Amino acid sequence: MERLGLWLTTVDSAVMYDAAESQRAVKFLQTHGFKRAAVPLQTGGQVLWPVRAQNNRLGMPLDPRLPHPMSTDVLIGALNRSGIETVGWFEFGLMAPAEAPWLAGRERLLLRNQAGQTTWLEGGHLKRVWLNPALAEVRDGLTALVVDACQHLPLAAIQFDDHLGYPATFGYDPTTLALWRSTAAGARQPTPTPDDPAWIAWRSGWITSLVAQIRKAMARSCPGIRLSVAPNPQEFSYSNYLANWGDWVQRGLVDEVVVQIYRNDPAALRAELADPTLRQAAAKLPVRIGLLAGLRDQPKAPARLLLERQIVQEQGLAGIDLFFYESARPHFSPPVDGAGEGMPHPLGDGRRP
Repeated sequence: MERLGLWLTTVDSAVMYDAAESQRAVKFLQTHGFKRAAVPLQTGGQVLWPVRAQNNRLGMPLDPRLPHPMSTDVLIGALNRSGIETVGWFEFGLMAPAEAPWLAGRERLLLRNQAGQTTWLEGGHLKRVWLNPALAEVRDGLTALVVDACQHLPLAAIQFDDHLGYPATFGYDPTTLALWRSTAAGARQPTPTPDDPAWIAWRSGWITSLVAQIRKAMARSCPGIRLSVAPNPQEFSYSNYLANWGDWVQRGLVDEVVVQIYRNDPAALRAELADPTLRQAAAKLPVRIGLLAGLRDQPKAPARLLLERQIVQEQGLAGIDLFFYESARPHFSPPVDGAGEGMPHPLGDGRRP
């Protein structure tokens, strides 16, 4: 069985902001046999549920576009009643918009590149910054958000992706460098290049420590909710975002992996599916594959997506998740309530890193 799932988004979709669109999405999922949906909870420097003040230590605001503070809770409830497993997606993880008001005057929380800059361009033009996981204020703040979500929303899992790591070109802020230089490797190489193997491994260790902290907090506060990660293939995740998810699997820190393999060439997809880290993970826990159904300005031919799904099904993995809801609709017929129409309310560029 294919066990299809998909991601809902706050970009290029009104599903999180319009009750009628939410109902339409639930009907679509139910009609076409989807088994799960990932619902955004932390994205764009905002949260999409009313976090209790004591758990919102970073001060992320509630998304003002929500029609009601409990809209996301209502949507999750409707999905659950329809028999659809719901995953709470912390899309931004350690990333935030550069202009996020809650970061004003808190530059000490941010990572820097070799030029001393905090800004990173997502997709070549969206200005982002990255929170420093070496700081207890950051680790504890993100962990508290996870605990609040898993205690108060009817979720099956909490999910992070590569944004739980950070770009390998960052880590040159005073805090991170001081910690690095206090180690034997840092004493020998106080200002390493971004691709230095020891420097990558050491910074990656901070990400793993954060995953372990989140895991421990969830085990204590909501043991019935799984911790899911949806990274890129291991080599890319580790060398570009310092996310060593293969190690997380071996350490028992996560319950599920959804490997995002967005490729234009079927041969490249097959090669990624044969990756040893992916196969080793599949021997220990459920591994799903994320496939790109298309973007607003980059639609995918139905025959191509069908072929990709068939290639993944041959592997006998736990399932397939499609990115994302609006681009997936035209691939399924008959359309539901005009689902074959164009994507409503373009709210951004729809890109994923």
